[in-house]
Amino acid sequence: MLKHLPNCLTISRIILAFIFPFAPEHYRLVIVLVALATEYLDGALSRWLNWGSPLGALLDPVADKCFVLAVALVMFVETEIAWWQFLLFGAREIAVFCGASFIAWEKNWRAFFNVVPRIPGKVATVFQFLVFLCFVGLEAIPQWLLILAIISSVLSAIDYTFLFFKNNFYRAMKNQA
Repeated sequence: MLKHLPNCLTISRIILAFIFPFAPEHYRLVIVLVALATEYLDGALSRWLNWGSPLGALLDPVADKCFVLAVALVMFVETEIAWWQFLLFGAREIAVFCGASFIAWEKNWRAFFNVVPRIPGKVATVFQFLVFLCFVGLEAIPQWLLILAIISSVLSAIDYTFLFFKNNFYRAMKNQA
């Protein structure tokens, strides 16, 4: 039963993503902190205790994209962030979503599960959550932090795009299925 805990944590992050836009402002910090904890713990438990699963490998990036999108949209609506900053802030999510969608469209499931978290993506996640914490905790986002988050997100998008083409994930591996 405990081996399903990482998936439960991941699913809770998806639920938090749907709650965040409608939550009163005084609950937002708690929501971001809980999401941050689930972001860390689901992967850590999967690795440390070998509780990883194909479902978890599928749900974790979905939960990440849902939560980042939910908070970033609220941030975009409630702050002075320009549309182009919003798009660049989410560059990694856009690149991963497009790549995963194409892989799924091609039914290249083996390639889909070969895409693993990468260091630039983890760095982008750290900066995104720091921006989120400033947004909900300080109600102000330092410009330098937003710039670092954007740069790390763009670099991560480039890294994932390079990985996509380097490994020919855009070609269905029908002969290997």
